[in-house]
Amino acid sequence: MRSFDDAQGGHWQAALMEASFGNVLMIFSRIGGDGVLHKPLDSANYHEAEQLLADADEARLRTLLAEAKPWG
Repeated sequence: MRSFDDAQGGHWQAALMEASFGNVLMIFSRIGGDGVLHKPLDSANYHEAEQLLADADEARLRTLLAEAKPWG
């Protein structure tokens, strides 16, 4: 799990979730806010997705957040 700030100063957490058929989702939740967003990742497996999350700087996390869709 990683914490970061968006361009407007909102505080977010990014985490990974294994989905069906070996897919991995990045899940975004705003700290102190409602709603959850998700972004499918183009990683080969969960381990690769973990490395992507560990290596991502805040700019990359903000880009992934901007591409995320509401859960539900």
